[in-house]
Amino acid sequence: MRNLYKGKIKTAAALILLGMALTGCQEDVSIDNVGDKISESVNDAIANTKKQVSEDIKNALADEVQAFIENDDLAVTLGISVQEQESINNSIRDYIDHYELDEEQLKTVKESVEAFLDSAKGLSAEEIKQNIGEIFEENEK
Repeated sequence: MRNLYKGKIKTAAALILLGMALTGCQEDVSIDNVGDKISESVNDAIANTKKQVSEDIKNALADEVQAFIENDDLAVTLGISVQEQESINNSIRDYIDHYELDEEQLKTVKESVEAFLDSAKGLSAEEIKQNIGEIFEENEK
């Protein structure tokens, strides 16, 4: 997964350099707006790449938290049903989609959620979802 991010970052960097080179040569181009169109295209490609990387990070976070709950038999330890577990996973996905968090913030959220879940024994599914929501709110700032 990390190599995927590196590849996208390298692609974005190459596109930025290409855009800079083309923009720098813009005065030499005799056709109107060619440099602007290329620059706009490069900017669109960069924006799309950033959006895709962000979505990949969000999906990875959701998958990792879900795997954490399932693989560590945390649901059994917490005493929550499969339906409650699914509800918690869905609420985490909703928080991930709702909040605009960068890669570092998402990493911090993941670690905080996992630490919270390790100590959440005795809480209801609703209390767990509420606390997870508070974790996302705290890390968005």
